[in-house]
Amino acid sequence: MGLQRNVFTMLDRSARSYYGDHECLGFEGEARTFRQLRDRALSVAAGLEAHGVKPGDRVAVMMGNRIEWPEVFFGLAAMGAVCVPVNVLLVGPEIEHVCDDSGARVLVMDEIASQSVAGLASAFELVVTVGGAVAPEGVTSVGYEKVLSSGSPDDRPTGSDLDDEFVLYYSSGTTGRPKAAVHTHGGVLWNAFGQVLGLHLTRDVRYAVVPSFSWAAGFHIVFLPLIWIGGYSQIKRTGSTTADDIVRMLVDDRITHVMLVPSILRELLKRPDLMEELRTSSLQWIITGSEPVPRSVIDPCVEALPGVAVVQGYGLSEFPAVATVLEAHEVADHDGSAGRPLPHCDVAVRGESGQVESSGRGELLIRSNATMRGYHNRLEQTAEAFRDGWMNTGDLVDLDEDGFVTVVGRTKDLIISGGLNVYPKEVEDVIHTLPGVVEVAVVGVPDERFGEAPVAIVVADGEFDEVEVHRVCEEQLAKYKRPRQVFVRAEALPRNANAKLLKRELRPWAEARIAGTTA
Repeated sequence: MGLQRNVFTMLDRSARSYYGDHECLGFEGEARTFRQLRDRALSVAAGLEAHGVKPGDRVAVMMGNRIEWPEVFFGLAAMGAVCVPVNVLLVGPEIEHVCDDSGARVLVMDEIASQSVAGLASAFELVVTVGGAVAPEGVTSVGYEKVLSSGSPDDRPTGSDLDDEFVLYYSSGTTGRPKAAVHTHGGVLWNAFGQVLGLHLTRDVRYAVVPSFSWAAGFHIVFLPLIWIGGYSQIKRTGSTTADDIVRMLVDDRITHVMLVPSILRELLKRPDLMEELRTSSLQWIITGSEPVPRSVIDPCVEALPGVAVVQGYGLSEFPAVATVLEAHEVADHDGSAGRPLPHCDVAVRGESGQVESSGRGELLIRSNATMRGYHNRLEQTAEAFRDGWMNTGDLVDLDEDGFVTVVGRTKDLIISGGLNVYPKEVEDVIHTLPGVVEVAVVGVPDERFGEAPVAIVVADGEFDEVEVHRVCEEQLAKYKRPRQVFVRAEALPRNANAKLLKRELRPWAEARIAGTTA
């Protein structure tokens, strides 16, 4: 494969190869060959430099999935800027925190961001508008096509080296405010190459990009490895993702590989007509994960799609985005397992004694060149995450002697709803701002559609209207983070002798009340 200096040179190598004129991606009737994508990325890099963006600058990108996103991604890599993807589901205060915390003073945005960023106080020095986007008032803005025309693919930027920062992925932390996992060019490349081997990818793969490019899964599951080896990716527009929409895309674009979260699989299983379409399509491989996937979902999928390998993966933003995989033929003998580590990753556990062990029950540890460098501007949390030469994930697992990882719980209180991470502390902090709130706990309860859903339990001083919780969460939080139900509780929240909140007692309490309201 040859040594790559940075993420852009991966694309450049493919553009110079014998498949340089082959299509590498498509979007709603548009397509780019490897050479076209390379040249447009170089034009983006030169155009941004012409408008004052410098190597090392943090550039926030808030766009729905579209063909310009990879052009910007590789353009930033080419010029040595740092890409800061902004989750398209975030609202104003959350977006402002990401931009302020990262130091991003340049924003690339499309229509999906127009309303969310309209009132931001962040002092952007430049806003690049894509499509019909409208920039916030009072900032210098330039259209994307103007940026492209300001640069030339003949202008070759100095670029970055393997150890330079390239991308910051923000996810909420148990301490409250979202924090960024910092990834280098070398880490991104190592991850991509590991997937080529570990997922058995070839240049004949036609992959459907369903996850948002603003999430780690968007670029870092299959998409980047295919850029390296000459495969093809079809991009699905961000928006209402229905089972009908997905199946139509998979069939019409002759897709062979796709990532689908368990909530989508559950929707498909309710539609025998759609499963029949998939059974006769080009589909060969589905990867699912983001939460434990029960056999009640896997087995019906395998039965309905006998020619399709259904594999399960485990990953996280600190390791974007697949660390272990359970192959289709391993499901029967390893029920509930998340599989074994990919070739570019080692795993271990930290047992009750605190020692690193090669098997047993404990916190999952990962060691790889593909892990994050650390958390942006959070030295203490970085030191806590990296101990004894391993990255500590916070997930409680069983690791058997053959290397199979089974997630049995979480040392953190993370809730995974529809494949998206919801950190209770962030939601609790918002609810705590309401007058009269004495205590609040947010827990995850089983949900038929999303796997898990957040529920808020509030102890209030005097009368309290739960409608206020819904109101403040709607103003401050993305929709997927908002509690599905709110319960006002008379008695204090349960705690142990050290005053630590016992959420394990609150979950069944909330489930019982949900059952009572639906009976």
